[in-house]
Parts: sequence; structure tokens; C-alpha cells
Amino acid sequence: MNQITSLRTGSVVNRFSGRETEKGLILPVSGIADEDAFVSVNGVPAEVTGGAFTAEIPVTDKFTDVVMTAENNYGRTTHTVRIVYDKGSFKRYNFFFDDNSFFWTEIVRKRPASLFDQFYLAFLRRMHEKYGTKFTLNLFYRNDHDFCELKSFPECYKGEFRDNADWLRLSWHAYSEFPDRPYQNAPAEKVAADYDLIREEVCRFAGEASFIPPVAAHWSMLRPDGMAELVKRGVRVMVAQFLNPKTSLTEKQAEAHLCDINYFVNLRECLYLARKKMLYDFAEKVLFLKGTLICNYWTPEQIVRIIDEESSQAGFTDILSLETHEQYTFPHYFNYLPDHMERIETAIRRATELGYAPVWFAEGFLGNTARGR
Repeated sequence: MNQITSLRTGSVVNRFSGRETEKGLILPVSGIADEDAFVSVNGVPAEVTGGAFTAEIPVTDKFTDVVMTAENNYGRTTHTVRIVYDKGSFKRYNFFFDDNSFFWTEIVRKRPASLFDQFYLAFLRRMHEKYGTKFTLNLFYRNDHDFCELKSFPECYKGEFRDNADWLRLSWHAYSEFPDRPYQNAPAEKVAADYDLIREEVCRFAGEASFIPPVAAHWSMLRPDGMAELVKRGVRVMVAQFLNPKTSLTEKQAEAHLCDINYFVNLRECLYLARKKMLYDFAEKVLFLKGTLICNYWTPEQIVRIIDEESSQAGFTDILSLETHEQYTFPHYFNYLPDHMERIETAIRRATELGYAPVWFAEGFLGNTARGR
């Protein structure tokens, strides 16, 4: 058998994968090959020893086909994988909040003089001023806990949203919190209609500059035809847990491999994501990214440990995906966490201490705009 084993279609490579220069990446490629075969990779002769081959190839483009060719007296075989190059990668993090409906309902009800008179938004602004963090708030159209709809949100704060759009963005999450898993079996038309409804409302009351494509759908379950509708609308990244997910505060760790909260990605790819964190799906034209942590599930001490472990992994990918859920910040919520803000700040502070810069994953390649926005 002759094949590449160090890469697979959808692999993301960066400065940790080889030697990066101003021209691009010198990427080692290895695999298995017949001992009597002459092997090359993208035209570069490979060294074959003991049934294994190695070669180094230049990579410059965002997408590159890596072609291994083996020839001997029995003929010629090839194996091709397509990879993604994160050129000029750097340490960066994205922070998003899911399930947002409480803060905007409170503003609808109380009409404060400023957006930042509302305690939740005031806290986010303090985090931005202290650490430079950029936030995405993924919105529900309807508040199922205290009935209110996004169409009620006034336009009088549009100027404030515009003035803070360099760090605060709004996005689609779902029509409403319930039922659970709303898009798991939903037709594509439902996904598209809900997305467009929320985007139109955000543009109405906050301006187009305040809307950003999401990097997560409610419950992270979405069929391929629904995903295609999001891709049409500019979605390029989807974050999930993929393998042995935590779906409640009290849930125990699964003893066997369980694929869920995973956009229907199969077990083999979920296992790959558990190890490598990123996998580009060329069929769906989406980068799947394993989230680093969800703050409402972990104590401050656990959050520090998780980030430290992630950042110290061999061949680490430069990426931290941080998230949490809005409702745990509000005292009237039945699962209110008194230390939720502390958890959030702990994650941000630790990422900052380790040298990670705030970005939006929806821009460029996971916030890396070396090839443009």
C-alpha cells in the first residue's frame, strides 16, 4: 500500500507543521510505501526506508493538493489529500455568548439611557476595556422565559451599537430556546428563514456593521442542506464539542465514544477533531472547530487548567475557542451562577496572560486576515 499518513483531506497546517518562511511553509509529508518504489510528493523525490517515506514540499496557497506518487515494476499509484494552510498563524482567541434574549428583553422593558446601563453589556464593556476582548452575542428572536420578540427592540441605540462595533457584534442563534435541538431535523428553509429574520432585525436596530456571521448554531446540530444555507450567507466556521459532549451542568462524562453536539460529523472525524481541533469539510465548505471550553460548565480553577493544557499541546494550533451562555449571568434564571462573570473573566485573563489576541473567527481564517478579510 502506498499512501500519505501524516495528513488527511481537511487537515489544517500552520507554523507548527513545518518551517515557515516569508514565501510559505516547508511541510514534511510522510506515509507508507513499497520498499522498491520510487516515491515523490508534488514532484519532490521522497526518501523511502523500511516501507516508509518522507519528503518536504513547499506550500503557499490556502488550499493545496498534496499528491504522493509511487512507481515500481507493478505500475504507478497515487494518493491525494487536500489541505488548508493557515498562513502567518498567531495565538488568538474568539469569545461568543449563546442563547441571548435576557439582555435585550431587559432593554426593551426598561429603555435605559445607554446600552451600557444594562449590567450584562456593562460587564462586557469592562472586559473589552481591560483586555481588548471582542464579543459575539448569538441571539434568539423570541424570549421563551419572559415573552418578548426582537422586533420590539428600539432603534434609538443604533449609534451606540455602531460606535462599539469594533468589539461588540450580534449574530443569529435560533428563533427561540425551545424546543431543544430546533434545527436537528429542520428543513433548510426554516434555517434560512430564522437566520434572515434575526439578521434583518439586527441591521434595523444596530446597523449592518454590528452583524457578524455566527460560528455556532443552537445545539450545534444542523443537516447538510441547512448548513448550505448558512454558507450562502457567509458562514465559514462552525464550533462544537463533537465527541463526548457536556450538555448540562450535572452531566457525567460518557464512558464510551459518543458523537453529539457535532453537526452530524461521523465518529472517525470526531476522533480526529478531538486530537487536532480543526478539520475543513470541502463538501460543506465549512471549517469544523472543536471548542476549547464553555465557561458555565467549569469553575475558575478548572478553566485555568483547561486553557493551560490546551495551550501546551504539542503542535498546538494557536486557537482558543471560548464560549458561554448568557442566561447564567442573570439572577432570575433558575440555574443562575453567582460566579459566572468570574468564570468569564478568568478565561479571558488566562488567554491574555498566555499571549492570545482577541479576534472574530468569522473574519479571515479564524481571525487571521493575512490573506484578507
